[in-house]
Amino acid sequence: MNKNYTLKRWTAETAGVSVTAHGISIHAELYGRESNGILLYDREGSEPVRIDFTEEMRLGSTYRCMLSGVSARDHVYLFHEDGKPVADPLAKRLVGHRLFGEEHRAAGKKDALKTCAFVSDEFDWRGDKRPGTPYEDSIYYGMHVRGFTRDASSRVREAGTFAGAEKKIPYLKKLGVTGIVLQPVYEFEECMRQPKARNVSEAALQQTADEPEMRLNYWGYLPGFYMAPKNAYAYGENAVTELKTLVRQLHRNNLEVILQFYFEPSTPVFRIRDILLYWVRQYHVDGFELLGGALPLKEIALEPGLSDTKIWSEWLPFEEIEEARRQKVSYPLTEVCGGQRRKKSWGKEKRYLAGFGKTYQNTMRRFLKGDGGVMAEFLRCQRENPEGCGQINYLATYNGFRLADVFSYNVKHNEANGEENRDGENNNYSWNCGTEGETRKKSILALRTQLMKNGLIMLFTAQGTPFLFMGDEWGKSSGGNNNPYCQDNEITWQKWNLKKTEKEILAFTMQLIALRKAHGIMHQEKPLKLMDYLSCGYPDLSYHGREAWRTSMEYQVRNIGVMLCGKYCVVDGREDECLYIAYNMHWEPHDFALPKLLKGKRWKLLVDTAGEKLEEPADTKDNKTATTMAAEKSAGETVVCTEMEAGSAVSSDSSDSVHSSNVSSQSVTLPARCARIYVSEEAPGAPKRRNRGNKTVK
Repeated sequence: MNKNYTLKRWTAETAGVSVTAHGISIHAELYGRESNGILLYDREGSEPVRIDFTEEMRLGSTYRCMLSGVSARDHVYLFHEDGKPVADPLAKRLVGHRLFGEEHRAAGKKDALKTCAFVSDEFDWRGDKRPGTPYEDSIYYGMHVRGFTRDASSRVREAGTFAGAEKKIPYLKKLGVTGIVLQPVYEFEECMRQPKARNVSEAALQQTADEPEMRLNYWGYLPGFYMAPKNAYAYGENAVTELKTLVRQLHRNNLEVILQFYFEPSTPVFRIRDILLYWVRQYHVDGFELLGGALPLKEIALEPGLSDTKIWSEWLPFEEIEEARRQKVSYPLTEVCGGQRRKKSWGKEKRYLAGFGKTYQNTMRRFLKGDGGVMAEFLRCQRENPEGCGQINYLATYNGFRLADVFSYNVKHNEANGEENRDGENNNYSWNCGTEGETRKKSILALRTQLMKNGLIMLFTAQGTPFLFMGDEWGKSSGGNNNPYCQDNEITWQKWNLKKTEKEILAFTMQLIALRKAHGIMHQEKPLKLMDYLSCGYPDLSYHGREAWRTSMEYQVRNIGVMLCGKYCVVDGREDECLYIAYNMHWEPHDFALPKLLKGKRWKLLVDTAGEKLEEPADTKDNKTATTMAAEKSAGETVVCTEMEAGSAVSSDSSDSVHSSNVSSQSVTLPARCARIYVSEEAPGAPKRRNRGNKTVK
């Protein structure tokens, strides 16, 4: 190595090591008592050159300096503390760990992380821009980079890598999603050592159990090198370039990229901010889903550099964040224009924060399997659409039962994880439709398919933002394993050679996504009010039962009709059509009244989850416990929901005449456990409607 280098004090702009026009910028946190510095290795693996940092470069436990005269392309590095080599926790790229899982474990030291690579910020983004899709127009698709294309059926040469995922962008576009959510893609050690026994019982189990010393963490919710993309997810030598290329290509196809990050409670807020800002600046990602306990979400959300980045979390203190933002605002309320002072005009504020909790999932699952007393919460979840932040809805995700398993298993089956089925969630709100697991009974298979379709209708007709995890779009099963964190195999991999029923479910999912995109009334920017504030004779959202405009919230009620009035969504001067979604989650058929439409309009059946009439197994027809039956007998009128109270506001003078004329509404009968979607259309011979000007309302 050429030793004609210079090292001088320098105020590094960012934490970590960066390649700049002036040389190699270093901002390192080191704790050696006698000496701290950097070790430079050439690519041939010779002995390193040790360069010590000086006291003038030190500020507390950090050293900030500029190293010049060293070729970043020809060298790699480690830091040293009192001469002992240590890896840079903020390394932008690492050398080694090119294999994953069992292959990585078998290779041992040959595939260990060895050194850190210098990374240049230069990359040809080719005018890349974030899509900036608002939550009301978004549909997200969660995936594991390796699992998405690892299966041989993907027919991708770059299987299990960033490049492999890029090859499947046409599939994502055809499916209709607007963004992907990636499980951790930063460098982590997936082969974990077994934890030490905490008591005598655990020690005895470890002695008798025939388990390897290492356990696999396929998901990657672990601490790691948060600024470095995972080498094992790259097909080529440079994971940095490959991941940036994937992001660029996704953006070119108008697809957003949300990254999941797991942080331990001990991670300082400044470190989390530095990491997230780096990924925004250098990888152009659109947002983050943050996982971990005691996260400083308020401080992260208030970071100015992340103000236009989507931040998701299960527990988001939105009210605290909004209050802090109001206190921080110091901009003038007026501006000078043409020599005159006027009130300052601010553009429409986008929503960037979003909740990602389990309330929607659990409520939908209970309603789908026919639990009583769920109606009010079901309707609230379906219309939930906070004005100041987003609401991400899902029926299933990486953690818990897959959508297909919700209707195939009553209990978890995690034996393959090697933890004696003690891991994973115990309460899954699932129902096996009469047989646990796989079956050949056509009646049960048909019922399971119908229930999946019912759930998909709920997901895509809710006002919140839909989220699908890979495989749920066609009904993938994980064999009842609701915690497959250690399964790097067909249990977690996406399959691409689908069977007839799986293709049917996939086509159904694509139909629903296209329907949602075609009708803005299904995904409004602001919350629906359940009121006729346009004085058009119809509220924006209304509920119906056996009679139009009348419904019941009694404990035993499991069926309801929901109408969305298209007059409240005008795009380019054209009103949307009205939609009526009928949900019958009862094990018996029920009549529904479709409200009478304005003159010249009629209802058209668009989607129906019931094919041939289903006959449930006799021993599961009721799907309710003795406790549930007793509760239904005693509940009566005690359950009151806000929908009924809000609905009373609809009966204003301007709409009474329309409602009274709806007595002659159309009546339809829905089979058991069925959902339908009706859309309004022009009746034959009806005069063409007039559009409301050129104003765009959504």
